[in-house]
Amino acid sequence: MKQYSRNRQVVYRESYEVRRDRIFAKQKARQKREAVIRFLLGCFVILAVLVVTFHVFTLKGKAQSSEQKFKYYTSVQLQSGDTLWDLADQYMDKEMNTRTSFIAEVKSINHISDENEIIAGKLLIVPYYSTEYIAD
Repeated sequence: MKQYSRNRQVVYRESYEVRRDRIFAKQKARQKREAVIRFLLGCFVILAVLVVTFHVFTLKGKAQSSEQKFKYYTSVQLQSGDTLWDLADQYMDKEMNTRTSFIAEVKSINHISDENEIIAGKLLIVPYYSTEYIAD
């Protein structure tokens, strides 16, 4: 009987140690999961702050750099010596057009195939940009 009770104590001790080891393993696993969650949460917060900061600064930069511009058309009477390049320098918006695209648009609007067709006294329709809204 002593042997049985001794074996029983050994079995009990082993199961106690096994349970204790399982509990410690579960605690370690939980601590590890919590550490990973804290790390991911920290990364998410940092990323969110960076995105919001970037977004705010880009919106602020856009608002300061350009106002809304409206495209209008006007007629211009050509003077002696005027060229399409001169009109481009005077009327084109430097942020939205290049000289060649502006000249191509003027030629298209006025049905001009050759730059030599412009004559002093002739009226040309020319696009221009303004920040003011003009309602008809």
